[in-house]
Amino acid sequence: MKSPFTIFIKKLLIYTLIIGFLSLVLAFFLPDKIVSPAMPFLLLFFLIVNAVTMNIVLKTLAKKTSRFVNFFMISIFAKLMLYILIIVVYAIADVGDIVSFIITFFIYYLAFTVFELFAILKAQKENV
Repeated sequence: MKSPFTIFIKKLLIYTLIIGFLSLVLAFFLPDKIVSPAMPFLLLFFLIVNAVTMNIVLKTLAKKTSRFVNFFMISIFAKLMLYILIIVVYAIADVGDIVSFIITFFIYYLAFTVFELFAILKAQKENV
């Protein structure tokens, strides 16, 4: 039987490819100033962050439920701080497309957070 993490990674890769394809299609129809050139890097960034977080969450979930809740709250806070740091560093770098970067970042953040939340809820339900 496949591990829950392996199943999650496959679903995450498919989800990322779908989001990437939709982003590429939208990039052809939207004006250049709305589309951030950092879009593919943001996709990769969210893929990696979600994979690492979910790996740790699944390991923590297997140990203790009370420990899972603590880790889950800490991981949300840590990711939020990381996301803010990325946006601030990009703004300081003054690349010139900060507005499109933030819009793209926020859309990807919402998309990947919803995906991760459903995956965690499913894993928690299966662990009970």
